[in-house]
Amino acid sequence: MEAEIRAILVDAVTEPGENPGMLVVLMRRFGGLGGIDLEVPTRTTRVRAADLSA
Repeated sequence: MEAEIRAILVDAVTEPGENPGMLVVLMRRFGGLGGIDLEVPTRTTRVRAADLSA
């Protein structure tokens, strides 16, 4: 109930032009669920230099 009241108060004082970005909305919605740590694979080949001759 406290969270609902807080949300109502925040909505009441938020200016109409202050729309939160998509990232903010997603973090509010799913932030409490946590996340995952992805393992970054090591490179097996060297990175090629960009060909800027064209």
